[in-house]
Amino acid sequence: MIKRTITIVAASAALLAGGWMSSESTGQPDEMGMPDMSAMMEMMKKAAAPGDMHALLAKMAGDWKITSKFWMQPGGDPEVSEGVAHNKMMLGGRQLLTEVDIDMKFMGQQMKFSGLGVMGYDKFSKQFQSVWCDTMGTAQMIQTGTLNDDGNIDIKGTSKNMMGESTVRNVYKFVDGGFDLEFWESSPMTGGQEFKTGVVEFRK
Repeated sequence: MIKRTITIVAASAALLAGGWMSSESTGQPDEMGMPDMSAMMEMMKKAAAPGDMHALLAKMAGDWKITSKFWMQPGGDPEVSEGVAHNKMMLGGRQLLTEVDIDMKFMGQQMKFSGLGVMGYDKFSKQFQSVWCDTMGTAQMIQTGTLNDDGNIDIKGTSKNMMGESTVRNVYKFVDGGFDLEFWESSPMTGGQEFKTGVVEFRK
C-alpha cells in the first residue's frame, strides 16, 4: 500500500510539473486524498498523442530516390552521388525512422555509405529532436530545433572528428515532389562562418 501510494504521488507530481493537470480537469480527490486516476490516464493519453508536427514528419515517409551534392570548398563544383532512402513513421506515428544507402563520391573516391536516423517532435519542449549515425564515423549526431519562419524544419547540433569540432545545422525544405535536406556547417576552420556544404534531394 505504501509503495502504491508513493508511485501515485510521484506520478501526480510529474503531471502537475508538466502542466498536465488542473483543478478543472482532474475533479476532486477521492476519500483517500488521491487524484482521479481515470482523468489522469486520459490526460496522459492526450499528452502522448501525435500532433500537427508529427503529421509534418509523416510527409517525409515513403521510399525515395536521393541525389546528394556536397561541396568540398565554397564556390567549387559539388561531388554528386545517388542512392535510395526508406522512411517510415513508427511508434504509432510519433517518430520518423530513416534508412539511407548511397553509392557516394567523397573527396574523389567512391564509397558505400549507409546511414540510420530517428526524428521526432517533443510536445513539451516544443522541439524537433534527431539522432543520426552512419558509416563515415562512430558517433551519433544529436540535433534539436524548431520550424523556421519559412515553415521548414531547422535543427542544429555539434560534431567532432579528426578536423576538430563543428556546428552542423540541417534544414528540411518541403518542395514539389518531395523534400530537400540542406547541410550548413561552421567551425574554427571557417572562422566561425556558416557555409552550405551539401544538400540531399529526396524524390519519388
